[in-house]
Order: sequence, then structure tokens, then C-alpha cells
Amino acid sequence: AMLNRLHPPRPDWYEEFYASVMNSSMKSYEAEVAGYKSQLFDNLRGKAKKVLEIGIGTGPNLKYYAADTDVQVLGVDPNRKMEKYAQTAAVAAGLPLTNFKFLQAVGEAIPVSDASVDAVVGTLVLCSVKDVDMTLQAP
Repeated sequence: AMLNRLHPPRPDWYEEFYASVMNSSMKSYEAEVAGYKSQLFDNLRGKAKKVLEIGIGTGPNLKYYAADTDVQVLGVDPNRKMEKYAQTAAVAAGLPLTNFKFLQAVGEAIPVSDASVDAVVGTLVLCSVKDVDMTLQAP
């Protein structure tokens, strides 16, 4: 119910178009911040076995988890069309699909239990959620 309230259903063509544009248009940005992200994600390596990433989108961060063979990543995004791009990114990065799960949900209502993950990651997501405070308080 929260998903539909905060991210009302959009036509499939729109969700696919948006996912496709995000997949292609963010490449230069990701290349620009790759060094910075590498340093940040190095802090998680070996420490966080279960990671929740809010706003996984097309999965640009999945390459930073792949070096840790024990990591399990739960990627949350309201756009269900992002899943195939994120799965492709996981495979390209060497992150087995058994270690990655996509969940269609909004940041304000993530259906995971309290203390069920070791780390929560969100890059370029807080500008797109409807309620930042609620997102930051979600389990």
C-alpha cells in the first residue's frame, strides 16, 4: 500500500524508459566518482555480510560488493524495471545472482526486519524519496 501511495503505478513503457535512461546516462557520473566510491565501499568489505541498498536503480554500486564473496545484497527500488539492469550489473561485476536480491519497495517502507542487515547504503536516493525522515528511520 505504501509503495502505491508514494510511487503510484506508472505505465510499463514509462518505467522501462526511465530505467533505460538511468542505465545509460549515469555512466559518466559513475566514472567520475569511482575513486571516491571505491574508498567508501572498501570500508564495508569484510565487515558487512548483509547489505541493504536503498534506491539500487540499475545497480552501479554492485561492482563494489563483488570482491567480497560472502556479501548478500538486497537492492530496493520502486521501479520494477530496474531489476533487469541491476541483475545485469551484478553479473557483469562478478556478483553471483545468488548473492543479490531485488525488492520492489520504497525507502519509506522497506519490508525487512530491524537489525537484519549489517549496513544500509543509499547513493543518489534521498533527493527522490517523498519523505526523507521516514526513509532514514525505516528498518
